[in-house]
Amino acid sequence: MKSNPQTFHLSTLHRGKYMLILLISIFLIGMGMSKVPIQEILKIIIALLMIPLALYLAIKSSTLSSTWVLDENTLQVSNAKKTIVFPLNNISHIRNLKRSGGNLIIINQNKGPAFRTWRNKLFQKEDDLPLLTEALKDADIEYYDL
Repeated sequence: MKSNPQTFHLSTLHRGKYMLILLISIFLIGMGMSKVPIQEILKIIIALLMIPLALYLAIKSSTLSSTWVLDENTLQVSNAKKTIVFPLNNISHIRNLKRSGGNLIIINQNKGPAFRTWRNKLFQKEDDLPLLTEALKDADIEYYDL
């Protein structure tokens, strides 16, 4: 592996904030449509058409982009809220679990708790996950793409 640190940018999001905003938005859509004096079938159609807007707003408001820096001895994961440094010799393996709309990336450590982050692909430009994957494999870190 190169001695120069490699930097990768991933489109991640704050999963709890995303789920809260999405559920509240859907609840408000339902409550709002129940108050509108139109036929029930039109209420249902309008509510279903508003769900993509709720999804878009939830994703845009909970975006938390992260920067991953890989060097000879460490993997550093940073976002606007915190920075975590993992010594490479303490990383047991990394799992990339594909989910609809993104990925759940789990860094399992020999000592200490597992670190989880949610990568988002919806309403985002392409990020550096394929390059990060190759760099992790080149660094002899067990990487499972499930």
